[in-house]
Amino acid sequence: MAGDDFRELLDAMADPLVACDGDERVLYLNPAAERLLGWTQRELTGQPFARLVPERLRSFEDHSFLRYLLGRRRALSGRPVRVALLRHEGPELEVEVTVGTSMGAEGERIAVVLRRPPELPDYTDEPLERLSSAAPSRTAPPGSAGERAYQLVFENAPLGLFHFDTTPVIVACNDYFVRIMGSSKRMLIGLNLLTLQDEAILTCVRDVLSGRHAYYEGEYQSVTSGKVTPVRTHFAPCLNEHGEVEGGVGIVEDVTEQRSTEAERDRLFREAQEAIRVRDDFLTIASHELKTPLTPLSLRLASLERRLERKEPVDPTLLRHARQHLVRLAALINDLLDASRIEAGRLALHFEPTRLDALVERALTAMDAERGQHRIDYSHPEEAVRIRGDPYRLEQVIANLLENALKYSPADSTVRVTLDVRGDFALLSVADEGIGIPRDQQEQLFERYFRARNVAVTSYGGLGLGLYISRDIVERHGGRIWVESEVGRGATFYVALPLLSAANPTPPEPRPATDSPQPVH
Repeated sequence: MAGDDFRELLDAMADPLVACDGDERVLYLNPAAERLLGWTQRELTGQPFARLVPERLRSFEDHSFLRYLLGRRRALSGRPVRVALLRHEGPELEVEVTVGTSMGAEGERIAVVLRRPPELPDYTDEPLERLSSAAPSRTAPPGSAGERAYQLVFENAPLGLFHFDTTPVIVACNDYFVRIMGSSKRMLIGLNLLTLQDEAILTCVRDVLSGRHAYYEGEYQSVTSGKVTPVRTHFAPCLNEHGEVEGGVGIVEDVTEQRSTEAERDRLFREAQEAIRVRDDFLTIASHELKTPLTPLSLRLASLERRLERKEPVDPTLLRHARQHLVRLAALINDLLDASRIEAGRLALHFEPTRLDALVERALTAMDAERGQHRIDYSHPEEAVRIRGDPYRLEQVIANLLENALKYSPADSTVRVTLDVRGDFALLSVADEGIGIPRDQQEQLFERYFRARNVAVTSYGGLGLGLYISRDIVERHGGRIWVESEVGRGATFYVALPLLSAANPTPPEPRPATDSPQPVH
């Protein structure tokens, strides 16, 4: 048989096989051995076989592990020896080992065949087996009706169950436990729990062997599969009729779904708390904002009332100021109503061909009374800028940006308004020379009640609703709104809206923020 054909035959073997040279160094292991031991061919080739053997078994009766087994072949009459071997990273696993040797042109070759026992029968008098696992006699359960019923319960329980002896080696487990571990019974039965790396598990096992109950909860990583699972495990000792510990049992619950449910519940609870806090903060600010125009309005109306009672001439300034405060109050109430309509998905828009340049000019004219000492510099194309939109709602957006710019700029500063055409989009910008906006707040600025969540921070927008409403309106027009700013150097708000002639416009992306934004000019 050719060498490649022979290698294919060994690769296809169901039983794990490890081949060594005369110096007991690994030459080859088949895929079944890789799965059983957790080592790959590349990792183990050239390594001494002793790396797979627990320290206590590496030298026995003045022989190495393999030499002792080779010397015992005739006495054992071909019977495999049940011993513990080491998986990758250290946990012990009970296996049946059979060894053979041959001489060839390349020297001695040692074959080590491994097999996972289907059950754990009585130990014989073989001394290496006694040293490998100093366990008392273990027998398969009798076949009585009671034992069969117990086995049915064990296998069909809706929890992971495993049983270990005093060594402590896992001697039985149900399919549910296998699924939780993401492994197989072939890999789990025979695993020595005291060779695991998880100190919390080791403490539980030691407590059980001392006759005490134990409990483990946490993220457990299976040594046989690498799967990480959040589990809750109850450990209990198994006592005989004399009260002596003969092993233990573990009851394992996979709490992945429960953890997910608890995390979702906690998230909803935190969100509810935040919503209540935001609501309370918002109501505080809203009451203040609503009182701001109400108080002077009441004073001016009272003054008018006295003048009328005395039949004195009415001062037009009082009427004008009263009207301004009424307009401000109406705007605040409209913002509250619009925000509630947006939340309910009922903010109606009525689209029609519209001249954006005309809307800007109308908003600027309406803002004359609010301008005070501010200068407004407006530049725009000579030709009309036509879009499809809701004129009332778009004028509301423009007015909101202008009002913010005037409100947060020094009294003698300039607000620059620019309307331009960029490809398929009309681009409107409103730049002020005000306090500016911290970079970490620029995205949040368009969220609902932003100012309510940042009461101590001076932000653009009275109730934290104007920019929230503006973003909804602009995005429903297929456009985009954003801000560029640096604290102390003003802010520029941009609104991009598709032109009436645009077929499939894509809103322009905001320019990325830089470490040193350019000042507003």
